[in-house]
Amino acid sequence: MIHAIINDLLTPAQARTHISYIQQHLLGPDGARLFDRPPPYRGGPQTYFQRAESSTFFGREIGLMYMHAHLRYAQAMARYGDVEAFFLALCQANPIAIRSLVPAAALRQANCYYSSSDAAFADRYAALAQYDKVKTSAVALEGGWRIYSSGAGIAMRLLHQCFLGLRQEKSVLRIDPVIPASLDGLQVEGELAGRKVQISYRIGGIGYGPTAVTLNSQELSFTREANPYRTGGAEVPIVEMLERLTAGTNELLACLG
Repeated sequence: MIHAIINDLLTPAQARTHISYIQQHLLGPDGARLFDRPPPYRGGPQTYFQRAESSTFFGREIGLMYMHAHLRYAQAMARYGDVEAFFLALCQANPIAIRSLVPAAALRQANCYYSSSDAAFADRYAALAQYDKVKTSAVALEGGWRIYSSGAGIAMRLLHQCFLGLRQEKSVLRIDPVIPASLDGLQVEGELAGRKVQISYRIGGIGYGPTAVTLNSQELSFTREANPYRTGGAEVPIVEMLERLTAGTNELLACLG
């Protein structure tokens, strides 16, 4: 479902239907899950797939809240235009002050990335019988594998390309932020084409779909990126951007709908 949304394979109506299924059956207090409950374990010949039936620890392999998939859910929400769901999903992947957002989260190291959020059941039998406790926050949620490379890379890409909405390509700079209105006035510092840039965001009611882009107080022309679900991002010609960059700190302003 999430990859179909990310890759524009669904109509807007189909996407809404699938998102409603995710919200109804697969969202927990710590994020999106792969299934609505664990596969049953009976021992003997395998019926489903190896990791689900041979793993002894009820954690990342069969615990269902796999952060890599959760981040793809976040990406799908950004593509679809559910700003609040996207931002919440990003925050759920961040261990800093996680207990203020997910009260059931167990104490965990705050300066690293976790590959999963593991419900602290004694064994997989208890998990199968009592999995509803996850949604009600009646069971602790522990951080899974730490410093897991690929998921952390996806998280950084989502922050850079979907949240801040910056993607430099050969001929265009794509500007497609998805930012809650509560963060109106957000400023970040970075680089574009090797030059220092301070980027500011002026956010209207919906939090996406640039209405104007200025560089050093000069408005940039842009075309609109196609998106079947929402107003698309701005595509600014690289040549025009390079012509207006200066040697000092440049100021880029993105005004969103």
